[in-house]
Amino acid sequence: MFGHQYFYEETLKKIVSIFGTIFNDIEVANISGGKMVGLKRVPLSYAPKEKYIARVKQDIERNISLKLPRMSFEMTDISYDDTTKLNRMNRSVQTTSGGDKVKVWQSSPYIVAFSLNIMSKGQDEALQILEQILPHFNPDYTLSAKGLEGPETSTDIPIQLEGVQFEDSYEGDFESSRRLLVYTLTFNIKTKFSFYPAEAKGIIETVETFFNDFDTNGAIEQAGVKVTENSTEIGAKPE
Repeated sequence: MFGHQYFYEETLKKIVSIFGTIFNDIEVANISGGKMVGLKRVPLSYAPKEKYIARVKQDIERNISLKLPRMSFEMTDISYDDTTKLNRMNRSVQTTSGGDKVKVWQSSPYIVAFSLNIMSKGQDEALQILEQILPHFNPDYTLSAKGLEGPETSTDIPIQLEGVQFEDSYEGDFESSRRLLVYTLTFNIKTKFSFYPAEAKGIIETVETFFNDFDTNGAIEQAGVKVTENSTEIGAKPE
C-alpha cells in the first residue's frame, strides 16, 4: 500500500543498544568497618521488573536466593515528536560506505520511552547505584548515533530523565519474608526514523542546457552549453 521497496535500518535496535550501554558498567562497593573492601559489577539485562519480582517469589518457595543487586530495563512507549517536525519532502544526497550516491528523504522524529529498574535487598547498595546515575542527567544526557538519518549522518540523541519512583516491599510469609527494594527511573529518548528507504542515484557527469536570444534584427539566435567534469563547451544548438 505504501508503494516502496523493503527496507530495515535497525533504528530501534540501535536505540536499545545505546541505552543499555550507558548503564552496563555500574559497580557497588562492599563496605566493612566503614572501609571499602571490594567492588562488584551490577548485572544488567533487558527485562521487565515483574519478571524478577515473580522470580523472587519462586525463590522463596524453593529456599534459594536471586542474586541482588541487579538492574533491568525495557522499552515502554513510542510516540511522535511534533515539536521537531520538519518538511517531509526535504531530501539530501549522501554517500554510502561503498561510494554510491543515495537520495535520503526527511526522517520522522519520535520519542522512545524506557524504564530502568534498580533492584536490591538493601538500601545502601540501591543508593550507590542511583547516585552513579543521577549526576549525569541534568536533566538530559546526549549521545551521538550514526546512520539514523542516512549513511553519512551523525545524529545527537538527548536522553532525558523524567522521574524516579521508589518501592519497598517484602515477599513471603512473616518468618521467611525477603525485602526487595526497587527504584524505577523513566527516560525519554528523542530519535529519528528514516521516512523512506534510500534510493540509489547515479552521479551526474554531463549537463547540457540551451537558451534563445534575439539579435539586433529580431532574429532568434540559439546557443548551447555543455558542461562535463573536465570541460565546458559553448556553441550553437545542434540541429
